[in-house]
Amino acid sequence: MRALLDTSAIIDLPHLTLPSDVEAWAVSAVSFGELEAGVLMATDQSVRAERLRQVAALSSLVVLDVDRAVAGCYAELRAAVGRRPSNDLWIAATALAHGLVLITADERQASLPLVRTALVS
Repeated sequence: MRALLDTSAIIDLPHLTLPSDVEAWAVSAVSFGELEAGVLMATDQSVRAERLRQVAALSSLVVLDVDRAVAGCYAELRAAVGRRPSNDLWIAATALAHGLVLITADERQASLPLVRTALVS
């Protein structure tokens, strides 16, 4: 299987058991932006250093951009679920557009329609 890590899974990564059958991992540019914002917003230096380490650890992953196909999937998801945190839908839309399983630690994200998901803990 090919999979996309969402932001919740990336943040909890050290504490999660990930599926062993994943052949290729990716991350959404939206998640990358959320993580980089977390680095910049951290006021505690040790927290900032840990967050920066998390971002650096993702450097080997493919970062998938938002394009027209992702935008179309976002529209489908938004129409199906209504109001939801926008970034969550963009991340899910990225997985949907690329035919990836969305790996998440967020139960609400795992229950999205249209998207194949795997809830990890």
